[in-house]
Amino acid sequence: MAQQSRSLPPLGFISLDIILHRPPGDPYNQNTWPFPLIREKARDTSESAVVTATAYDDAFLDRFVEAGKRLAARGAIGIITSCGFLAIAQSELSARLPIPIMTSALVQAPSLLATIAPRRKLGILTFDSTRLGAGHLQKLGIDPSRCHIHGAPTNGALQQHVRQGAPYLHEEISRELVAAAKEMLQDAPEISLLLLECTNMPPFSETIQSAIALPVYDIQTAALWFYSGLVNIRPTRWGPILEDDISTRT
Repeated sequence: MAQQSRSLPPLGFISLDIILHRPPGDPYNQNTWPFPLIREKARDTSESAVVTATAYDDAFLDRFVEAGKRLAARGAIGIITSCGFLAIAQSELSARLPIPIMTSALVQAPSLLATIAPRRKLGILTFDSTRLGAGHLQKLGIDPSRCHIHGAPTNGALQQHVRQGAPYLHEEISRELVAAAKEMLQDAPEISLLLLECTNMPPFSETIQSAIALPVYDIQTAALWFYSGLVNIRPTRWGPILEDDISTRT
């Protein structure tokens, strides 16, 4: 961790109650971030419960609220989560927590769509395209017609690792995500930007971008933006504020 980051307040992370390999680039890994990260589990939550639901009951949401409140009590100034499908609970969780929360990389979608022509689309690469749908997008005010959703391979290396505890095969996951991104562009050539829903995908973002030559966004890009406003720091490269630097000329 950089020396400067030691004095920064932490970002909080709510994880599901599962065990996964979390390499650098994964938001659970402290080495992903230039600021401190603290974690809490939403107790007794699973990938299947989060991904398969189209809405969550109060008891399920209570577990995330409790974890978020523990993070706030420990000094977190904002929260991210470990599954992009939690986008469907964005409004409920933000209403019940004492600090800001960004539940999903999908929160970026409205801003990303604003940057491209109306005839163009945002591609969304998700962990499971049979489960991610219009309801998740509409919950965030996203027009589903401007998005094209494509999934990681069914029972592929990524799904087997998350769902079955199979060994983490970095190169195999990388190949299948690159192939999925290329298939998406073949299906929808009007895509201008790619957004990775799954929090396990950021370690592969650079490789995916190299393969498809399009901008790629994920939970890392979302959280870096999110934190940059939570702790707004004047860049050292700007130097000190000097009156001579101020000019009214345009």
